Amino acid sequence: MRICIIGKYPPIQGGVSARTYWSAHGLAARGHEVHVVTNAKEVRPPFRMHMRPQDWARCAGDYGAGSVTVHWTDPIDRTQSYIPMASPFVSKLAATAAQVHAERPFDVVFSFYMEPYGVAGHLAAQMTGVPHIVRMAGSDAGRLWHHPQLEALYDHVLRSAELVIIRGAVAERAIARGVASERIAPDGGLSVSEDLFNPAGPALDLAAMRSEVAADPDLRDLLWGNFRGDRPYFGLCGKLGEQKGTFALLAAMHRLKRAGLDVGLVALAHGPPSVEEAFRERARELGLVGRILQLPFVPHWRMPEFLRGCLAVCCLEQDFPIVFHAPIIPREALLCGSCLVASTELIRKLPGHERLPDGYGCVAIKDVNDVEALSERLAAIVRDPGPAAAMGERGREFACEVQRDLGFPERLEQILTAAAARNPMAASAGSRADSDTGDGRFRLTRLAAASLADEGTPQMDVADLAGACAVLAALERRISAGRVKLRPLVPAVDAEIAVAAAESEREDAETATPGDPLFRLQMRRWAIDRGDVAALVPVRDPRIRLLKFDYDVAAFMSVRTAADIPAKPRKQPSYIVVFSGSGERRQADPLVVDALTARLLELSDGTRTAAGVIEALDGEFGRAATKDTLGWIENLFVRGLLGLQEVDPPRRRAGAASSRRR
Repeated sequence: MRICIIGKYPPIQGGVSARTYWSAHGLAARGHEVHVVTNAKEVRPPFRMHMRPQDWARCAGDYGAGSVTVHWTDPIDRTQSYIPMASPFVSKLAATAAQVHAERPFDVVFSFYMEPYGVAGHLAAQMTGVPHIVRMAGSDAGRLWHHPQLEALYDHVLRSAELVIIRGAVAERAIARGVASERIAPDGGLSVSEDLFNPAGPALDLAAMRSEVAADPDLRDLLWGNFRGDRPYFGLCGKLGEQKGTFALLAAMHRLKRAGLDVGLVALAHGPPSVEEAFRERARELGLVGRILQLPFVPHWRMPEFLRGCLAVCCLEQDFPIVFHAPIIPREALLCGSCLVASTELIRKLPGHERLPDGYGCVAIKDVNDVEALSERLAAIVRDPGPAAAMGERGREFACEVQRDLGFPERLEQILTAAAARNPMAASAGSRADSDTGDGRFRLTRLAAASLADEGTPQMDVADLAGACAVLAALERRISAGRVKLRPLVPAVDAEIAVAAAESEREDAETATPGDPLFRLQMRRWAIDRGDVAALVPVRDPRIRLLKFDYDVAAFMSVRTAADIPAKPRKQPSYIVVFSGSGERRQADPLVVDALTARLLELSDGTRTAAGVIEALDGEFGRAATKDTLGWIENLFVRGLLGLQEVDPPRRRAGAASSRRR
């Protein structure tokens, strides 16, 4: 396809610019001819990146069958003058796209971010007759679209688009404003290049960067602070502001200085003039000028250099007004093997964040504005940096796993292909399965109810546990009446009823309900280092219920039709782990485990260390069967089935429970 992308692009700073860049080059690598139309050269400091000649060259790209060509709007000059004066972005972007289309027609126009790109994309599509896809991001959907002088136009652009890439609450608002649901296409997200974002490779040469920026008259005012990078430093990147944790971090750095800890802060971070000046003035008041180096933003492909050089990377966004805003910097830091210090608000925006517990894969800060707690967590890293490397390895493993199912850029390619053909997006197999089976509970029982209906029993509702029990009773009546061919359905339904009953249990008043799943590690050291797990005490989640069956329940896991149900399941002990107290809203899927794992969970009652659990298992199963058990205990901890604590557990981390405030 020939694809026109209208959007932010380097040297514009920010996540949308990064996503546009990686999308353009990802599509080109798959054989598409991509033309980017952008006003990026018109961006002014402080949101302009520092670009070297090789960085400008990297904006375009040749991938054999595919390519990226960039078409830049001209910076504002006298020839574009009118009153009141402003750069006519929408007009220039739309006209440039139309001119390129006239030379060799596009198949589709894709705009990313509504102002001015979505509006310009709409005009370009109207001028050329080409299908338009519009994608919204964060502030355009959460702020600009709510402005009374903008919303009517944005509604029109969305209703006119061939497809709209949005999801969640934004999609609901679009549907309410007349966008047909079949024209809404959630994409698969963005995969960050694991080849580029990795622990290997150079760190940013701060001295060279300082010299380059000092020689650039347009950017030299963005260079500030006297820190030389001759000691460990924390990293900060993105926009400055109260809701970004900027000023809490400065206060924490002041506490570190008073404690005699020699650590710096390198900030690839800027904001509007008022915020920029407030940041520098506060740093002066706290005596931090010698510990801070503020640099211009760098291109997205240079971010690994910055991230690798940091003792830890601080991402402290909290109480951000646009709830669906999800910065990509935390995932980039994790992929680079950096120690991530982040607000719980940001960590919870990572898919599967439960597998990234505090002290294991990240440092999670529950309240960024609790400066005392924040400074304690940062001080611990400075005093004892040893676990940072192990934490970085675990963080990278987590981030790589998260990216495996994102489908980038294939999902975006599918959306563009459908729009070019003017076809609605077909529902995914996953969404069809969800609609067929509700929330996934009682899948086998529904098959049994359908089989009973085929036998003449009135259709039965299987919406809850009571309905499932009614199906089991009906099965037993029909079998007693001679319909023995229904007998294989009984153990399948019985297993689902046992799981649902365990899930529906309520916690005893005396049972301590677990706190935040991010904070299930309790130890005095700030993080687990390699080899620490053996000396820690595994404690199973109090909600866990371990169900034992005398037949192989694993045989039911792959069943899709009643005919797939085995006539007679194999007789052998089998086990399912269930979380109680989840009721109708399942917190975690039931997990089929083997006998050794079941016994491991039983032994993880808080009375013995991991090494002690393994010793007990050795006596029961033999050493050959338990040789990898320590790694399995760690795996169960990551999955959330276990907590880990010291033999004499400390009080829960200040960062998790403290209510002290600045």
